[in-house]
Amino acid sequence: MAHYARSEARSASLMATRRALLMLSTVVRLGLMAVGLGLVLDRTRALLSDLQLTWGERVVLGIALVAYGGGFALAGWVADRLLKALAELIGLLVDQAESASTTARLLEREVAPSLARIALAVERLSALPASGPDQAAEQRRAIAVAGVRQAIDEGRWDRADRLIASLRRDFPEAPEADELAEDLARARGRAIDDLKGRLDAAQAVNDPDQVLTYRDELTLHLQGDDLKELDRRVVGWLIMLIQRRLRAGGGVRAEVVELASRTAESFGDTPEGASLRASLPTLRRSAGLCPRCSRPYTGTEDACPECLRAVPRRAAGPPPIGSPAPEKSS
Repeated sequence: MAHYARSEARSASLMATRRALLMLSTVVRLGLMAVGLGLVLDRTRALLSDLQLTWGERVVLGIALVAYGGGFALAGWVADRLLKALAELIGLLVDQAESASTTARLLEREVAPSLARIALAVERLSALPASGPDQAAEQRRAIAVAGVRQAIDEGRWDRADRLIASLRRDFPEAPEADELAEDLARARGRAIDDLKGRLDAAQAVNDPDQVLTYRDELTLHLQGDDLKELDRRVVGWLIMLIQRRLRAGGGVRAEVVELASRTAESFGDTPEGASLRASLPTLRRSAGLCPRCSRPYTGTEDACPECLRAVPRRAAGPPPIGSPAPEKSS
């Protein structure tokens, strides 16, 4: 943890340096241009004191402008580009370091425990005497039990269900099957309770994004009436939140339209979701968005030019009833 803290501190320091270089690049460019202008004025001060310039004096003034003004302007531009390139290089290095740190954390948190459990299971198996068919069956059963426990520890509920079913099929007399099924039910119940608690906390702070995220995760665990009751409660809360934000004044905001779109997508099989989906085009147009794709559009057409171009041409079919038949060529 101390290593990660030091790495984050170094990354923050480098990002501060990057921001300083970006600001300094503009200052350096303008400063060099000012120096060039000052040198032009200093070298041509005697000429500018008399506004009646001869042709030769004008040539000298032009040469001074090109030599000093143009030279320092070019130097300022080059310095600006170099400083910005250095700042972008620092940003790239910080991004690479953060990616490497994130990968290391994932390996340490996800892969290492799994490898440790696998090594422990292999060590236990190697301690068993490997002689006879009964010993081989015991080893296979121990491997199957270890696989179920690993799936439960990692929260891979569907995989754990399949492995328990395989254990019951391959080893009908295995006493661990019922125990593992109970462990799976308890672990899954704790996960459901935790997600419900997080969902309630997100509702308490009016965070619809987290509410939708936790609801989507709960759909992996709940079925039937439990899922319908959860959806009824969550979609009712979201509809009320959307209505409150619409009545808050200031016009329809894009974030409200985005929330309505996500709610309609997640609860499309409910009456509330279907009603919300039907009102999406009106909400999008009120927010200055395309009624179809939600891109910024304030025109008078039914959709933005991109959507209108994407509509396929109507396939040729039989002429409508009552229209004159085409004449046959003789």
